[in-house]
Amino acid sequence: MRILILGFEYLPVKVGGLAEAVTSIAEGLSNLGHEVAVFTPSHGKDLGEPFTAFRVSAFGERVEVTVKKREQNGVVVYSLGGGVLDSSDVYGPGWNGLLKKSVLFGKASVGLLNELIGEFKPDVVHAHDWHTVFALGLLRKYFGLRSVFTVHRLNKAKVPAHYFHEAHLSELVPYPDIDPEHTAAYIADAVTTVSRSYLWEEWDFFGLFEGKVTHIFNGIDCSFWNEELIETGDLPREERRRRILEDLGLSDGKTFMFIGRFDKAQKGVDTLLYAIELLSTDPSFSEMRFIIIGKGDPELGAWARAMENRFPENVRTITKLLSREVVRELYGSVDFVVIPSYFEPFGLVQLEAMCLGAVPIASAVGGLKDTIIGLSSDPERATGMLVSPRDAFALARAMIWAKELDDETLERLRENGKKRAREDFSWEKACERYVRVYEGRVDKAVSFLR
Repeated sequence: MRILILGFEYLPVKVGGLAEAVTSIAEGLSNLGHEVAVFTPSHGKDLGEPFTAFRVSAFGERVEVTVKKREQNGVVVYSLGGGVLDSSDVYGPGWNGLLKKSVLFGKASVGLLNELIGEFKPDVVHAHDWHTVFALGLLRKYFGLRSVFTVHRLNKAKVPAHYFHEAHLSELVPYPDIDPEHTAAYIADAVTTVSRSYLWEEWDFFGLFEGKVTHIFNGIDCSFWNEELIETGDLPREERRRRILEDLGLSDGKTFMFIGRFDKAQKGVDTLLYAIELLSTDPSFSEMRFIIIGKGDPELGAWARAMENRFPENVRTITKLLSREVVRELYGSVDFVVIPSYFEPFGLVQLEAMCLGAVPIASAVGGLKDTIIGLSSDPERATGMLVSPRDAFALARAMIWAKELDDETLERLRENGKKRAREDFSWEKACERYVRVYEGRVDKAVSFLR
C-alpha cells in the first residue's frame, strides 16, 4: 500500500508528543512493508537534498516553494519550504502566521503531489491534527484520495472563513468562522483518535462522526526508551538516582519528576505545585525530592522557580528543553514520574517512564487511565497509581503512599510497567490497526453499544 502522511511535526523537528507519534507511525508502516511518504513544512530546517521547486499564489503574492527530500529509516520525507513555511516557529509566527503557514502548506502539497503523481499515487492520505486541514481538503479535491484524519488533541479553535477561500476550499465554509477539526473530520473517510477513553470523554465532538470514528492507541518505542542504553545502566537504580540528584545539588531521597509543558489548560502543573506545598508540612517531606522540567506559561514557570527558592533542599526546576538522551537518563534514575493532567488524549510520558522503570503517578483521565493499571484497583498487575484530576490533596496522598512502598512492591510495579509498555503498546500493533482503518475493516465507536 502507498501511504501519504501529512504532519506539522516530524523528527527531528519536535515541539511535543506529536513528532514522536507521527514519526513512529510512518516508520512502523514502512516496517510492515508499505511505501510511505511524508509531507511536512521545513520550519527553516535544512534537512535533505534539493528535490524540486515551483511557485504558488498565496495571499496576493507568488511564493517560491522549495522541496527537499530525504530517506529516514525507510520513510521518504519531503520538507516543503518557502515563505512562511520556513519560519522556525513551528506553530507560528503568531496565530495568523500559523494559519498562513497551514494554507501555504496545503497549496504546496498539491504542487508537490502534481510532480510525484506519475510515480507515486497514494492509496490513502493520512492527516494528523487540524493544521493539515487545508492540505487534506485540497488533496481530496484535486486527486480524489481516500483519507484518514487523526486527532491527537482537540484544539477547538475557530478559523476565519477567508482562509478557506484563500485555500480554494470555499465549498467548505458555510459560516464566517470554521472549526477546522470538524471540517477535516467531515471530509475524511475515517476519523481516529489516540485512546478509547479520550474518544468517549470528547463524544460531543466525535459523536458527530459516528459511523466512521474509532480509536487507535499510540505506541512506544522501547528500543530507544531502554535501560540498556543509559550511561549508568550498570549501576543500581538507587546509585543512578543519587548521582542525578548530586548533579542538581540535592542530597539523596525518593524522587518525583514532572516533565512537560507549563500549560494552564492541560498539564496540571499547578496541581503538582499545590501538592508540594501541602507536602511541605508533612514529616515525609524531608525525604522527598522533586524535579520539575518544562517551559511554557511564564506564570507557572515563575511559580515553579519560587518553589525551588522556598524549598532548596527538595525542589529543582529546569526550564529548558532537554535532549531525548538526557530525558532517558532521568527516567532511568528517578523513582516516580508525576503526570497530573486535567485531560490527556493519550500521553507518552507514562509509557516512556514505564519502559525505563519509573513508576507513573497520574490523573485518571484519557489515555493515562487506559495505559496505567492502578495499584489500588489491581495490586498484582499494577503499573502505577491513578488519582482524581485537579485534586492536589489526592496527589499529595498518593506521593506519600508511593514514598512508603516496600522494595518488593516497587520492583513489581517497575517490571509490570516495562512488560505492559513493550507488549501492549507497541507501534507495530498501532500500525497494524491503522492499516485496517485504511482498508475499511476496523470496528467503530457506536453510541448504543457503549
